[in-house]
Amino acid sequence: MPVPAVRPAPASTRLAPTPSGLLHAGNAVNFLITDRLARRMGARLRLRIDDLDAEREREAYVQDIFEALEWLGVHPDVGPRDAQDHRLHWSQQARIPRYLELADALRAAGAVYGCGCSRQQRAALHAAGSSTCPCRSAGHDLDDPVLAWRLRVDPGASVTIVSLFGAPQTGRPFDHLPDPVVLGRSMHGRPRRPAYQLASLADDVDHGTTFIVRGADLFPSTLLQLYLAGVLGLSTFAAVRFVHHPLLTGADGAKLSKSEGADSLRAMRLAGQGPQPLVQRAEAMLRRLDDGA
Repeated sequence: MPVPAVRPAPASTRLAPTPSGLLHAGNAVNFLITDRLARRMGARLRLRIDDLDAEREREAYVQDIFEALEWLGVHPDVGPRDAQDHRLHWSQQARIPRYLELADALRAAGAVYGCGCSRQQRAALHAAGSSTCPCRSAGHDLDDPVLAWRLRVDPGASVTIVSLFGAPQTGRPFDHLPDPVVLGRSMHGRPRRPAYQLASLADDVDHGTTFIVRGADLFPSTLLQLYLAGVLGLSTFAAVRFVHHPLLTGADGAKLSKSEGADSLRAMRLAGQGPQPLVQRAEAMLRRLDDGA
């Protein structure tokens, strides 16, 4: 009796903006490249708003995402229709139990340790030539709410990124993100919050993402998330293909950041500008990616 053919999983990708400020031209180019690739590959395009950082979220920032997508002519196949729909049905806040489940799996595997160091203390250690802190070997109680959980990354471990364009790339996560936080400390009575790296990985795995378009600044996150997936046994993530496109920069040569200023997409819309210059930049960047540049 013949074995039935296994149908490959449908192609799927996502837009994953954070509502921590108004979107800028770099966000727009990322959205446009992702949209063009999704249509080219017959992939499902999901809108996922990464809203774990509730303190920085504003309703106006969430609304800006929907207005920007409409202005750009990008229409996701899956995800919230507007800010209210997002809040009621699609927020990452509703998935926190899933993220905590994975954090507990890391604990069970002995892959995390409790750390009470501040960012300033860690930065001082790094400046002195140390990639880790004494907490790594201190055996602190993970149930102590004032301690964050850090992933114990193997310094010698390497992972391979499967590229959508060009050859695979290999790198060591520890060289870029040594022992990142996966679960934050409890502050002011607030429950522990899962970190971006854990939540993003969980969402991409659970939603069946097959390729991801990111700015080059997130290359270290890709390495780390592939490593984290290996620790958690989330084997499907190893087959996800990636595009790390060049970043747009401002007049000063610095990376664009979310702001209320003239560089925001909202300011462009209010000035009566259309998206065509951004569409042209995205399509030019996509041509360079196609050509292997």
